[in-house]
Amino acid sequence: MKVLISSLVVFLVAICAAAQTSSNPPDVTVLQNKWRIEKYNPALDKDPMAPNKERQREELEQKETARENENRARQGEPALAPAVRQRAPENVVGRLKVQYVYEIKVKNTGQKEIRTITWEYVFFELGTKQEVGRLQGVSQANMKPGSTKQLVIHTTASPTGTIDASKAGKKPSEQYSEQVVIRSIEYADGSVWSAKPN
Repeated sequence: MKVLISSLVVFLVAICAAAQTSSNPPDVTVLQNKWRIEKYNPALDKDPMAPNKERQREELEQKETARENENRARQGEPALAPAVRQRAPENVVGRLKVQYVYEIKVKNTGQKEIRTITWEYVFFELGTKQEVGRLQGVSQANMKPGSTKQLVIHTTASPTGTIDASKAGKKPSEQYSEQVVIRSIEYADGSVWSAKPN
């Protein structure tokens, strides 16, 4: 019985140690970070063959209706009214959508395979330590020791909640200073490293 209790205590200590927070740097090195704004026209994503496919469907429905009406006429029943299709309104060309792409390149510098990485892209006012925005992402990494990987988040969330009009027209890199913070790492063996809370 004592052996069983001792084994249980050792097991619980190991689980707590795996999940506890630590200030040691993670087994991940951020090699590169960048963000950009992408504008795109959703109308360009439409199937160019959609009008042809729609026309083929209409012709097939007309043939089926004609065949049904012939059968109804033979049986002395009234004919079906022709189907009237209402077309969906076309998207207005020129309406651009905006999305933000946040990207980091990381290297697994540790000895264990990494499954997921929780990271934050933090923005500061240029020349100060005043934080103006923070975006968090959880990325599937699946990185063996020594490997590198590009982690990307696509979102409609801008770097900051407000836009500084004085920075209009400037390149993204000229608007803010940036920092990437690794918040936690989940390893393939089930253990977890977590940064201490701010």
